[in-house]
Amino acid sequence: MSSPLLRSAYALSLCWPALIYAQPPAESRSPEVIQQRLNEPQLAVVWSPDGNRVVCSGQNRAVRQFDRAGKELEPARNGSGGWSVSYALQGGLVAVCGLDRSIRLWDPISGAELRSLDGHLSTAWVAAFLPDGQRLVSAGEDGTIRIWGARDGTEIGQVTGHSGPIWCMALSRDGRLIATGGSDGAVRIWDLATGRLRRICEGNHSGGVWPVVFSPDGRTIASAGWQDGKLFLWETSTGKLRRQIPHPTGIKCVAFTPEGNCLVTGGNDSVIRFWDLLAGKELSPLEGHRGVVNGISISPNGALLASASADNTFRLWDISRRKTIAVSLTLPARQIEACWAELRRDGGIGAYDAAGMLASCPDQTLALLEQRLRATPQPNLPQIIQLIEATNHKNYAKRERASVELVRLGEAAESELTRAIHQSNTLETRIRAERALEKVQGAPLTGEALQHIRSVEVLERIATPQARVLLERLAAGSPHARLTGEAAASLKRLDTLAGR
Repeated sequence: MSSPLLRSAYALSLCWPALIYAQPPAESRSPEVIQQRLNEPQLAVVWSPDGNRVVCSGQNRAVRQFDRAGKELEPARNGSGGWSVSYALQGGLVAVCGLDRSIRLWDPISGAELRSLDGHLSTAWVAAFLPDGQRLVSAGEDGTIRIWGARDGTEIGQVTGHSGPIWCMALSRDGRLIATGGSDGAVRIWDLATGRLRRICEGNHSGGVWPVVFSPDGRTIASAGWQDGKLFLWETSTGKLRRQIPHPTGIKCVAFTPEGNCLVTGGNDSVIRFWDLLAGKELSPLEGHRGVVNGISISPNGALLASASADNTFRLWDISRRKTIAVSLTLPARQIEACWAELRRDGGIGAYDAAGMLASCPDQTLALLEQRLRATPQPNLPQIIQLIEATNHKNYAKRERASVELVRLGEAAESELTRAIHQSNTLETRIRAERALEKVQGAPLTGEALQHIRSVEVLERIATPQARVLLERLAAGSPHARLTGEAAASLKRLDTLAGR
C-alpha cells in the first residue's frame, strides 16, 4: 500500500493469508443432516428458490430431487446428468447441461422433460437462468455464450470473443453481467445487454478456471482453479485482485453465503472449507465425504448446505450456527482518512483492506461519509441534447467537438446517447452516439467515482439505520447515475436480508 498510516492500520490484516489461513482449523463435529447414497458420482447440486427441494445431477443419466428431509421426489425423466444444474427464480423450470451438447429443461413438479436446447458445437458446460426466468444463458467448449428463450427453446443471441473453451460461467444477481473462465486461465466480465467485454481480470489461473461465482452484492467475483488450487477474489468494477486465499488443494466448487461475508469451497481433498472474509481466517471445515466434492449449494436462508460428491453421495449439512461476526474498532482520525484516500486508488488489495477497516469502525466512518458523499445531481439535459444534435452538424469540426464533449460528460450523457442510438433519424448521429456510448461504458472507474462506489459497499456492510439513511439520500440522486443505482441496489439487498 502507498500510505504508511494505512500499512500500520493493516499490519495484521495484510498478513492473514500467510499467518491465519496457514494454521490448521479447529476440528468440529460435522453437522451432517442427511446422506443419500446414490448409484453414481454426483457432479452438481442446486436449491430451489423457496428452499424446499434440492436437485442433484449424476455422472451418467440421473437427475434427482429431494426435499429438506431427504425424501426423494419425482426424478427428472431422461436426465442426462451434467456439471451444471440451474433453477429458475420463479421455480417453474430446471435446466441441466448434459454431458453432450444439449441443455435440457424440466418441470420440477412432474419430472417431465419439456424441451432440449441445441446449438453448442461441443459440450455445454454451464447454464443459468436470468432473473426474469424467461431467458437462459449457457457457455461451453465451443467458446460461445448463448442466450435462449426458456419457454420455446429458441436461441436469441450470442456473445462471442472468448479466446478458447469456456469451462465455467456465473451471472450477477441482477442479470446484467456475466463472468466466464476457461482453458486460458483468465476471468472475463461481459455486459449481457450489449455483448461487450467489460474487462479481463488482472491475473491468471495456470491450469484454467473452474469455477467462478459472483458475491451476492455483485461487487466481488471469486474464481478458482481445479488444477492450480488458487482461489482469487476480484473487484467486479475494476477487474483488480482483492485477495488471494491459499487453498490447500484444487477446487471444484465455490459459493458465497447469502450475506456475502463467508466463502465456501469444496474440492479434491473431499473437505468443505469455510473462509470468514470479515475476520480473514478459515473456520472449521465439514468432513465426511470420501471423494472429490464436485458441487455445493447453500439454501436461500443460509441454514443448510447441500453437497454433491464423487463418492456417490448427496448430503445436507446444518450450517445455521456458522455466523461471521464483525468486530468494531476505534482508530485515530488520520488512519480513517488514510483508508478514505485508499478507496480512490487503482489497487484492488489496498482498497479492499481499506473498505474492511472502514466497515469495522462504523461510527467514525459514517461521520466521515456523511460529510464527503453527495447524491449525484441531475444532468444538464438541454446541453446534452444540444450536443447530440451537433453530432450531425454540417461542419466536421463541430461534429467532432460535440462527440468529444459527450464522452467527457460520461455517465451523465448515457441515457440520451442510448435514446439517440435507437430514435435518431440521422445515420451520422446514430453512429457517433454509439461510438461515444461505447467509450463511456468502456472507460475504467477512477478517482472520485471509484471512491464513491466503494463507499457504498462500505455502507452496505455497516448496515445500521444511520447507514441506511445515507444510502437513501444517495439513491435519490440522478436516476441514471451509477452512484444512484449502486445505493438503490444496496438498499434492496438490505431489505431482502431483513425479510422486508
